Amino acid sequence: MGDEFAWNDRYAGDGAWTEWFEICSVAGCRPEYAGRLAEQVSSAMYSQLARAGISRADTHGEDPVAFFDSYFKLRGSRDAKKPLKSYFLHRIRDEGIDMVDFVCGTLFGSGSGRIRDIVLDWIAVLKGWKPRTVADGEGRRRVVWENAGDENLASVELAGECDALELLDEEPLRAAAGRVIDAVSRRARVASNAASLLLYATSHDISLTEPCILSALGAGKSKVYSWRDKVMKALERELRSTEGGDTPLFARLLVASAAAHLPRKLREELGVDA
Repeated sequence: MGDEFAWNDRYAGDGAWTEWFEICSVAGCRPEYAGRLAEQVSSAMYSQLARAGISRADTHGEDPVAFFDSYFKLRGSRDAKKPLKSYFLHRIRDEGIDMVDFVCGTLFGSGSGRIRDIVLDWIAVLKGWKPRTVADGEGRRRVVWENAGDENLASVELAGECDALELLDEEPLRAAAGRVIDAVSRRARVASNAASLLLYATSHDISLTEPCILSALGAGKSKVYSWRDKVMKALERELRSTEGGDTPLFARLLVASAAAHLPRKLREELGVDA
């Protein structure tokens, strides 16, 4: 994708992110990469910070890029005692995931990207608050902050209620998202349901080797990965000509549209929200 807009922030490029994964230091990358990496990381970090109702002033000049680097050096994966970035790099190589898909989906995806967890940790360090995920009466999950104080919690809740994206008319974008999936299906020459499943699984970092996915697609691993490559390339082309296709809101609606195409049983197996 080069300098094209990706799912959310301007993509720094395959070369830049490949070098970052090797050394895990934005500042340590060659100059032509470091600036682009810093721009994408800081933009994503500050965007997530604003969603939580925390202003840049509250960071007291702390560098979001430095925190991003340290997070991947110090954090281990869920199932192995090794740095998170090493685990991710292994997955990228082992599963043959395109770097742009991994960075703009797994790292910076608007719905389930790792950036959300990174910023929750950053807020905990900056403010001394402790994040905790709770479920409401309808089963929806949200983050609450322990020991934040009533005044601070009020400002956080207000920020969530006044999200400007919620004021937009989403229906035209929902319709466009449906058209994009249909166009991707035709361009990649795969069934619409298959394209939807591949888009949903990729956006949520779900392994395509999951038995329920292979069964639903009725194909082996090699064929499934081949289809996914075609679908993502087709999606890239469609988004270039779709108004608003480079925004986080459109990415969210596109994934929601893909989820709506999935059979009910498969939605349950994948844990898709109702």
